[in-house]
Amino acid sequence: MERANWLPAPHFFNLNQACCVIAQAFNGGVFLVGSCLERRDYRDVDVRAILDDEEYDRLFPDCHQQHNALWSVMCSSISLYLSQHSGLPVDFQIQKRSKANETEHGRRNALGLFISPVLPQRVEPTDLEREA
Repeated sequence: MERANWLPAPHFFNLNQACCVIAQAFNGGVFLVGSCLERRDYRDVDVRAILDDEEYDRLFPDCHQQHNALWSVMCSSISLYLSQHSGLPVDFQIQKRSKANETEHGRRNALGLFISPVLPQRVEPTDLEREA
């Protein structure tokens, strides 16, 4: 059986938990990619937010990644946030969907997804039930 990833379970849980807010900020599309999916001796943990082309172009017009200050500060800040919350050496990048699909052909595991149970709503007693 193939492993989902080579991250220690508590670190992966914390990374996934921290990615919830990132996934919400980017409307989903946060993925674990790279060498930590393939081998035990990974150097860093690659996390990518893959945006629709239109959204990417709206946020980063004429972006050449490391030459765009907003892209650079967002990626480095989110890398630090995810590293602090997970204890892992995270390399976070925001990618344009068409570019990611063109150049990347490895596995992608979605992050920031949690299934929460539907809790029963508290029902207040009616006036008749209170009087009884």
